[in-house]
Amino acid sequence: MAAFTVLVAGCGSGASTPTAHASDGPPPPVGVPLATKLLQQYAEKSNAVGLENVHDLSGIEEPPASMASQADLTLKNAQKVKVSDRSFVTPRFVFPRVSGYPRYFLATAPQLQSDRVTPVPAYLLFVKDRASEPYRVAYYPLAKDTNGLPALAEDSVHGEPAVTSSDGLLVSPDALAKAYNDFAEGHRDSDVPLAPSDALNVDLAGMYDATAQELKTRGGELTRTLLPRVFPSYMLRTRDGGVLAFTAVTVKDRMRPASGTGTVALDPDSPEAVMAGSPQGAHAPEYVIKRLEVYLSVIPPASAPGSGVQLLGFSDFLLSVH
Repeated sequence: MAAFTVLVAGCGSGASTPTAHASDGPPPPVGVPLATKLLQQYAEKSNAVGLENVHDLSGIEEPPASMASQADLTLKNAQKVKVSDRSFVTPRFVFPRVSGYPRYFLATAPQLQSDRVTPVPAYLLFVKDRASEPYRVAYYPLAKDTNGLPALAEDSVHGEPAVTSSDGLLVSPDALAKAYNDFAEGHRDSDVPLAPSDALNVDLAGMYDATAQELKTRGGELTRTLLPRVFPSYMLRTRDGGVLAFTAVTVKDRMRPASGTGTVALDPDSPEAVMAGSPQGAHAPEYVIKRLEVYLSVIPPASAPGSGVQLLGFSDFLLSVH
C-alpha cells in the first residue's frame, strides 16, 4: 500500500469536529495519546503491505476497509501503476464512550501527497471488536463535501455519547445503500430524502448514469443489484441530534445487449478490462462486475430533517469482472 506518515500538530477539533463543549464527561475509552500511537502504527504497517503480502491487511484492517485495500492493490498492480507515498497530517480524534464491544473511535486527517496537502480529509474509523483483539481500521472514506457538516457532539476531552440505535433519526443507516442506488438509477425514494452533493450527484449517480448511457448508445444495457452481504455500520452523534454514519454495500452490475443477442465490450485500458485480464479490451455476451461501495453520510434527526440525508463521501472499489 502507499507509504503513510503521521504528522501530529495538535489533536483537538478541526473543521470536521469543531470546538468542543466546555463540560467534560468521564474519560473516553481511548484518549489522544493512544489514538495517535495507533494511527502511527497503522501508517507504518500499511506502508509494508503490497500485493505479495496482502493477507497482512487482516492484522490492521477489517471489512469493508480490508476488501477495499485488496481491491485497490490488485487493480493498481494489474495496471502497473506505482502507488504514490502519502502522509496523514494534523490528525483529529473523537471517542464515543462505548462501554461494551465493538469499541471505536474516529481519526480525521488531510493527506500530504507530492508536497501538497489535499483539501479532502480522510475519515479513519478504528474498531476493536473484542477485548482480546487489536484496534483495526474498518472504514477510511474521503469526505468530499464537508461544507455545512454538523459539529460532532464531542466535549473538551474529545469524548462523546455513544449512539446505540437509530431511534430519532430521519432514516436508518440500513436504508442508505438502496436509496443511493435508486437515485443513481433515476428513482426517488420518498422515505429517504437526499440532499444534493457532489458525492451523490457527480461521483455516484453521475458516473453510473454516464456508464449506462454510453452502454446504451452501443446497444447494451446496465442493471445493478445490491448483494446481501452486510457490513457493520457505525454512527457518531452530531450536536443537532443526527449522526455521522459509516456504511458500505457490495453491488453486482450486469452488462449485456439490450436485444438479448450479440456482445458488449470492455474498453481497452479500462479498469474493468484490466481486472478481467484483457487490458487490450474484450467482448462477450455478458459481463458481471462486482463492486464495493463505501459511504460517509450525515443523517439528520427526524425532528429537523432539513434537505435530507447528505452523502459526504463515496468510494467505489472494483472487486471482480467475469
